[in-house]
Amino acid sequence: MKIIQREHIDTKKWDALVLSSTDNAVFSLSTYLDAVAENWCVLTDDEYSKGIALPYTVRLGIKVVYTPIFVRYLEWFGDEIKKIETIKSIIQNEFQQGQLSSTLTFENKKSDEFIFQIIEIQAEQLINSQAKRMLSKFDKADFTIQLDADEEEIIKIIKAELPQKVKSLNDKSLTSLEALVKSLKKNELLKVVAVKKENTVVGGLFLVEFNQSLLYLKGAFTSDSKKEGAMYGVMKYAIELSKEHKKRFDFGGSRVEGVRRFNVNLGGKDVNYHSYEWDNSPLWFKILKRTKIAWKKK
Repeated sequence: MKIIQREHIDTKKWDALVLSSTDNAVFSLSTYLDAVAENWCVLTDDEYSKGIALPYTVRLGIKVVYTPIFVRYLEWFGDEIKKIETIKSIIQNEFQQGQLSSTLTFENKKSDEFIFQIIEIQAEQLINSQAKRMLSKFDKADFTIQLDADEEEIIKIIKAELPQKVKSLNDKSLTSLEALVKSLKKNELLKVVAVKKENTVVGGLFLVEFNQSLLYLKGAFTSDSKKEGAMYGVMKYAIELSKEHKKRFDFGGSRVEGVRRFNVNLGGKDVNYHSYEWDNSPLWFKILKRTKIAWKKK
């Protein structure tokens, strides 16, 4: 096993390995990571028969592995790992500091547990009373849903509605989202669903269709349309679309409890994953990092 930097990766072999997965592998596609990661490499063997993608940044000469925005976690692909400690050692020798959300299980390592929600292909969708009330409002409102809509219309609404509500959505991350949307569209992985009222787009969302999943990537709605159930109506439409295509529906996940409740209201079931952290960086780097964090809080 060895680390291969982006410029030396055989992307055809790497993407073929990613495509062999039945899980949420789209986060590890070369085109996906090219859009959202500052830098990335892979840990793999000569045959690309197994491995994991590792996004990273470089700060003052220190390489830091991280989980980019719009990436939930990074998977291990291929054969089951026989010696997880060896993999952990290779990663930590390459990156002195890290925050890696992954399906890998590192024993005796500090981690946070996160959740996302899915509806399996054959699972019955259990919609609760709150969702039913909002869906009733949606049905009574004069909305229309359009599939294969103009992605620029949805981007405009995201830029107008979300930055003041979501801290992670700044100019840099919005640029990454636009690049990602373009890349997904070019590779025929993107579905754009818009909600209209009186021929005006009032909201919509981006979906990613890949392998066995239909993944909710990002979406936004005007305040008035949300009050009339537009978010619930279009998500129900997306879930029905996943069943039509015989795929599981993946809500994307969020660390915000309100978003989780919304997903559960529509029948989402919790799935757990872990985020691991380590810091073996030099003392001077740790001090600078703490100083920067303290300065930002002022």
